[in-house]
Amino acid sequence: MKQLNIENELRDVVARLILQVELATAQGRTDINLALEDAFIPILKSVFNLPHLINLNRKQKNYPGIDLGDDHDRVAFQVTSTTTLDKVKKTVGQFMERKYFNTFDELFILMLLPKQSSYSQTSINELLDERFTFNAKKHIIDLGDLLAMVTELRVAAQERVLSEFKQILGDVNAYNSFSADTVEAPAVLTSNLLAIELPEHIYVADLAVDEKTVLERAKAELGYKRKTRKKRSIVKMALVLNEVETDSWVVYENKLFSFHDIEASGLSTVVEQGTVERLDAEDLAYSDEIDNVNIYKQLLFAETQELLKQARVRTHPRDRFFFFGPKAEGDRDRKETWIGKKKAVRTVYEIKQQTKDPTKVAHHKHLSFDLTFTQIGEVWYAQVTPNWYYSYNGYKRSRWHEDLLTTQKKREFNLTVRNMTRFTAYFLRQLTAELGSELQFGSLVEFNTQAEDEDAPLLDDDTDGAEAAA
Repeated sequence: MKQLNIENELRDVVARLILQVELATAQGRTDINLALEDAFIPILKSVFNLPHLINLNRKQKNYPGIDLGDDHDRVAFQVTSTTTLDKVKKTVGQFMERKYFNTFDELFILMLLPKQSSYSQTSINELLDERFTFNAKKHIIDLGDLLAMVTELRVAAQERVLSEFKQILGDVNAYNSFSADTVEAPAVLTSNLLAIELPEHIYVADLAVDEKTVLERAKAELGYKRKTRKKRSIVKMALVLNEVETDSWVVYENKLFSFHDIEASGLSTVVEQGTVERLDAEDLAYSDEIDNVNIYKQLLFAETQELLKQARVRTHPRDRFFFFGPKAEGDRDRKETWIGKKKAVRTVYEIKQQTKDPTKVAHHKHLSFDLTFTQIGEVWYAQVTPNWYYSYNGYKRSRWHEDLLTTQKKREFNLTVRNMTRFTAYFLRQLTAELGSELQFGSLVEFNTQAEDEDAPLLDDDTDGAEAAA
C-alpha cells in the first residue's frame, strides 16, 4: 500500500510539473531548463546510479552542448524543454564536433516536455561515426520515461526522488511567478513567495553516536521496536535519550549542521568535542556545490519546523508538509486573527461530527501548507503552497482524506487560495518576529510586471492591511 501511494503521488507531481513547464514554454520562457539543471541531479544520480554527476556549467561557464556529466562513469545529459528533431541533431552535432566522446560514452537528452512519438535515427546517424553511437529510442527520454525508471527503484529511493520532484515543482512555480515579464498580465501580479532574512552563521561538527548503544537504549527506555539504519533517526533517538527535543539540525556525511551554536546547546551531546566549526551561512547558501545548497535548504526547513512546533503547527512525518493543530489538547477548533486587507479571523483547525450520529467524530480538518525554499538571483525565498489536511485523530491521515479534499477544492476559487496563501505568509512573518529568531520571514510579495526598471522594488502584498491596522 505504501509503495502504491508513493507511485500515485509521483505520477501526480510529475504531471503537475509537466503542466508548469508547458505554461512557461507557452509564454516564451524556454530557458526554464537552465533553472532546473541542478534540481535534476539528485534524481538522475539515483535512477542511473551516477554518484559523481555534476553540473558541467559550474565546472566551465556555458559548457556547450551538454549540461550534466559524470566523467567517472562516463555519462552526460542535456536538459531541454525543446523536443524537436533539430534540437536533438544540434546537441548530437555539438557532442561530436567537440569530441566529448573522449570523456563520455553515453549521451542522454532529457526533455522536460513529452517527447515526439519518434525521431529519425537516419538523420541522427548522419552526424555520427564509428567513435560514438546514439540510439534515439534509448537516449532521448522525457519525464514520463524518468518516472517509469523511478518506479523500478526501492521504496526508500522512491520516497527520496518524490521529495526531489516536489522541490523541482516548487522551483518551477517560483520561476513562473518571477519570470512573467513576457506575459500579458496585470500591472501587479501576486506571488506566493516570501523573501527571508537568513541567519549569519552555520555550525558544523563531527557526529559521535554509537548506533548499537542508541538502539539498545531506545528499545529499553523508549519502547522503540523498529529496525533502522537511517542516520537521522539514530541521531534523533540519541538526542531524545539525552532529553534534547530540538529538530533544528541536519545530518550529512557523519556531520551535524545547525544554525545554532552546537557547543552552547543540547546538540553537543551527539558530537565529538573539539570538532565544532562556525561557517558563514553564505558559504553554503551561495555555493557552487549542489550538495552544499541542499544542506542549506534542509537547514531552513528544519529551523522552520522547530519554530512552527512552538506554535502548535505540526509536520507530517512522511510527506513533510505543515498542518495546524489545536492550541491545547482537547480544543475542538482553533481560530487565528490576521490582517490582510483588513482584520479578519480564520479557522485553521476544527473537529467535524458525523451527520448521521453527531455524537461521533467524522474527521479533523486542518489548514496545511507546503513550504519549499528557493534562490532567485541573490535572494532566498520561501514558497508557500496552502492546502487542507484531513485526519481521523488530529495526526494520522483519514481514509477519506482524498474525497474530502476533492470536495473542498470544488468550493474554492482563486481568491480563496490567494487569501489562504496571504494568511499563511502573515502567520509565518508574525511568528518569527515574535520569537526573535535569526530566520525571519518577510512579507508575501507582489511585483510589477510592466515596470521598465529591472530593479523596481517588489510590493508588499499586505501593505493595505498594515495601513488599515495603523
